[in-house]
Amino acid sequence: MNSIQSSSEQFAQHLKSVGGSEADVSGSPYAVGEEDTVENVASGLRIGQQQRSEPAGRLAVLHAAAEVLISRRDEHRRDDHPGTSLSGQYQLDIHLSASRIFRVPIPETDLEAAKAWALGRIEAEGSDFGAIYFPSGGGDAPGTGALECRYDRAVGWYR
Repeated sequence: MNSIQSSSEQFAQHLKSVGGSEADVSGSPYAVGEEDTVENVASGLRIGQQQRSEPAGRLAVLHAAAEVLISRRDEHRRDDHPGTSLSGQYQLDIHLSASRIFRVPIPETDLEAAKAWALGRIEAEGSDFGAIYFPSGGGDAPGTGALECRYDRAVGWYR
């Protein structure tokens, strides 16, 4: 991923990689609200398909289209939200215990490179669990953004 791309452009690349296209986003009658999450939008897209008697879209495509829509909404309101993460900046949540989670920015723009960097940081902290998020606007609180993948020492990386 190119670090000078906007987050919506990066999400659009992901949409294409799972078999979707710009038509899945621009052809959507779903209006994204201020409080909508990726899950709300994906559900709304699916309900819209059902109402139009269209065949069910693949869950990965619906989710990726929702990420693009949320990201575009957030890019339009970014000036109103100081502290918004920069595009291309993955975030790592390190779980030290059930109640102790902290977030650090990952200095990599490619997901595979981000995983390698994150694994080193997780191990350095002595943690067994971590998660990589890609911010789609908002602040820098743990658990916010689009979840890219999780790490469990017993399993490795998984989505």
